[in-house]
Amino acid sequence: MKTIITPIFVLLSLIAFGQNNAISDLWKLYGARDFESAIEKAKPLLNNDPNNADLNLIIGRAYADKSDYQNAVPYLLTTTENDTDNSWRKAWAYNYLGTCYFMLQKYEEAEKYLNECIKLNATKNATNDAYGKSLRLGYNEFYNSWKIVETEHFRFHFQKMDDEDIAIYTSVREKAFTKINGFFNSALPKKIDFFVWESKEDAKSVLKANLGFAKPEFSVVHSHYQQTKGHEMTHVISNYSTTMLAKTGLINEGTAVCFDQTTHDKEKIVKGWLKANSKKVAIKEIWSNWGAYPTELTYPLSGLFVKALIDKFGQEKFIAFFGDQSYEHAKTVFGDELDKFIDTFEGKINS
Repeated sequence: MKTIITPIFVLLSLIAFGQNNAISDLWKLYGARDFESAIEKAKPLLNNDPNNADLNLIIGRAYADKSDYQNAVPYLLTTTENDTDNSWRKAWAYNYLGTCYFMLQKYEEAEKYLNECIKLNATKNATNDAYGKSLRLGYNEFYNSWKIVETEHFRFHFQKMDDEDIAIYTSVREKAFTKINGFFNSALPKKIDFFVWESKEDAKSVLKANLGFAKPEFSVVHSHYQQTKGHEMTHVISNYSTTMLAKTGLINEGTAVCFDQTTHDKEKIVKGWLKANSKKVAIKEIWSNWGAYPTELTYPLSGLFVKALIDKFGQEKFIAFFGDQSYEHAKTVFGDELDKFIDTFEGKINS
């Protein structure tokens, strides 16, 4: 009997070793964000081992990170059902299910699975990520008294506002959405969950962040009720205008400022700041080193620059450039005219 068992045991060990190596390679593909290859190579292995938690998790997460939430869900659910050790695999599957259901606008299911991840507490990273996500997505007892109002493109969450003001507020934002998306022609994956805070202090306490900000990957905005009509929603809308590969402060924030729907004289603001601080604008330096400059300068300046880019090169070229906002890509899209344009722009602003 011994001579029969030993070869079988060795064979099974070799098979298990080979599968573990294959799974390790799949995780490497996933980590390199090669989601298509990870899915393609994992599926044949899954045919022979359909309940494998790793394989299901890799495929589920890869689909979710490709924004294919519908296809991600069954693989993530299979992971939760077959990870009997309640390990990090189940934790991340719960976490990702929360994201998927939120993006599918199944809000109760999203809350359920984020809470399951937090309750499981299997790994610090997954737990912290789920908790932070639950706060940003509105799943916290703090939001229990908030009023939710749905419109064509938004799911508004109001901390404190009477019905008459809500009607005005939502109407104005819907008009802003129509105007902004008239340029970007984006197809958003869901309505924008737009959180309207009455208290900046409450927001800082709950979210551990200053208002306002957007989370385009979730189609979420958190804004103080007095903030601009268009800035944060532009971050969401523009994010879905093309495939986003690289963002820069000058272009991404500049786009939001350009479409913020205010009538501020940005050129006057910029020139006033430059004069008061005895400075000159160098666009390429700000482009590559955004954080080194004060927002009092960079925000109005970037808005002016983006508007000038659009006026010069047009909507089609701007969208073609927008997905990779680096200077190098701008040179590819706009050609040799870009540097001449920058020189002219700087000359006007520095005069």
